[in-house]
Amino acid sequence: MFDSVVIGGGPSGASCALWLKLMGLRPCIVERAQSLGGLQNDSPYPNEWIASVMDKDGMRIAADIHAHVMKHRIDCRLGRGAVGLVQTGDAFRVDIDGGDAIEGKALVLASGVRPVSGGFVASPKVLIGPGSQIAARDYRGQRVAILGGGDNAFENYLFVRERGAESARIFTRSVRTRKEFLDRVPPEDVQIGTFLADNDHSAAAWRDYDLILVMYGWEAHVPYLGALQLARDPRGFVQVDAECRTSIKGVYAVGEVTRRAHPCCATAIADGVIAAKSIQQSLEQDVIARYVAAAKRASESRTMPTG
Repeated sequence: MFDSVVIGGGPSGASCALWLKLMGLRPCIVERAQSLGGLQNDSPYPNEWIASVMDKDGMRIAADIHAHVMKHRIDCRLGRGAVGLVQTGDAFRVDIDGGDAIEGKALVLASGVRPVSGGFVASPKVLIGPGSQIAARDYRGQRVAILGGGDNAFENYLFVRERGAESARIFTRSVRTRKEFLDRVPPEDVQIGTFLADNDHSAAAWRDYDLILVMYGWEAHVPYLGALQLARDPRGFVQVDAECRTSIKGVYAVGEVTRRAHPCCATAIADGVIAAKSIQQSLEQDVIARYVAAAKRASESRTMPTG
């Protein structure tokens, strides 16, 4: 019986487990991949947004996260994802790949997000979501259609143009990106409104393209929830309060699975800290109460008059 089982070993899950361990509790991380770090493992781009980190890409940050957790000998089940959850009284059982199960007094959902496919199927001519598959592609002389209107769509427009694409065009129903990108992407390369796109023929708005990049954002990755009826928003993200507590007592959710206002490494790490402190306080309430009662009895015995 662990004090907490953390599903997902990205920045939020690793942060939560690390704080729990350093506070004297016993966490266990369940991670489907063979190493910790989450989506940072798929990011070859420099991450300049973390104040204490310089000159490191996502993959190096992921490697540091993995090494830090291993240094503190935190129990991890790597390469074995969660496949189901069962609440057993005041504890939770997590079924994992291979037919095994582990139990925890608290449960932390930190399994992050996956790119929204929008009905598209990944292929050599259709890439879904940002990541290493985008960075590894040769765009020289290619015509590229980018579907989506957020930061990832505009940033990858610039990426493919800088790497020699013959042309690139963004197709979106609305624009939701930063001014930084608007200043660098020509308005004539953005088509706003409804459009048709063909997965099989790599076509958008009746034009053929060599490649389609699907940048429709992210969705919560919680396929293991089963019958656990957590409150979720209309898009499927887990709803939490300021302490990262979900609608079920003892279940917490951290990082991008909760659709934070500003999802990134920094907010994910902060979520892990908040959840760990909340779990610590919850688990130690009984211990503190017993300690206080014992201290009061000792005080009373010292002040009683002798016969």
